[in-house]
Amino acid sequence: MVLQILTYTHHITTMLFGIFLSAFFLGVKQDKKNILQLLSLAVVSGILYVLCVLLFGTETVDQIYPLIVHAPLLFVLVLYYKFRVLPSLISIFTAYLCCQCSNWMGLFALALTGQEWCYYVCRILVTVGAFILLCRYVCQTTAMLFAKTDRELLIIGSLPIIYYIFDYATTKFSSLLYSGNKAVPEFLGFAMCLTYLLFLLVYFREYEMKNKAEQYNELIQMQLNSFQTEMTNTRKSEKKMSILRHDTRHHLSVLRTLIQQGETDKALEYLNEVSQTYDDTVIKTYCRNEMVNSVLSIYNMRFEEQRIRWEIQVSIGEKLP
Repeated sequence: MVLQILTYTHHITTMLFGIFLSAFFLGVKQDKKNILQLLSLAVVSGILYVLCVLLFGTETVDQIYPLIVHAPLLFVLVLYYKFRVLPSLISIFTAYLCCQCSNWMGLFALALTGQEWCYYVCRILVTVGAFILLCRYVCQTTAMLFAKTDRELLIIGSLPIIYYIFDYATTKFSSLLYSGNKAVPEFLGFAMCLTYLLFLLVYFREYEMKNKAEQYNELIQMQLNSFQTEMTNTRKSEKKMSILRHDTRHHLSVLRTLIQQGETDKALEYLNEVSQTYDDTVIKTYCRNEMVNSVLSIYNMRFEEQRIRWEIQVSIGEKLP
């Protein structure tokens, strides 16, 4: 009696684990509304599972389990929650793969104790613990991963897909995994190696694209800073020009007076001072390339503030390679 209760509890927790985790992996919010809706789906799938067991037996139901639980879950994720088919499938396969943690721990407990009830107790506890940890620390990351393009998802989700097909082909529909053929268990190692290599290629490509984007952003920021400096210099020159326009009549009046009084030297000296003031308002252009010219303008202003003399000779085209 106790063993039957543990068996049913194990099946229920495993089914709830797969349904809830598949949805949360995709980014479904873990709120009361979604929990109740997913729980309703689990109840319907559970009733369908029990009816199929009564009609066809446990062995047949294990083979058609994807049609009883996984197919309705896929329809809900795609039609109700509006997720794409491929990420929904990979999410279901990933949740199925995560069930193997409790399976292995249960088999380990069974090997140590030889008691079947220890197998089910261990599986139930590990399933609950793994669910809590995955929901708290992993689901946010998987939600961002499953939002990627289908081509990237096929590489990221290739291992869960291969394992799902492998497990059903070798344990549910046949007994190849326990037949003694060495090629069967070694296939998983081969699949993991291939998936890892593909993942490295995708990761390296994403890393390169990220570096290029960061460099581009830095260049854009440099250009914006240089434009802001140019605008500041332009405003300063405009302000000086505005003041000089107001003072022009005064300068002409002074020059006229000095010339009328015959003080030509003083008039020339005063004229040179006025010319120097006008020269300071000219915006300097060092080359035809706007970016380089902006950078040189920034350093020119810094040198002038520190009263450091410098000379520039630039030979460069309008466009840089």
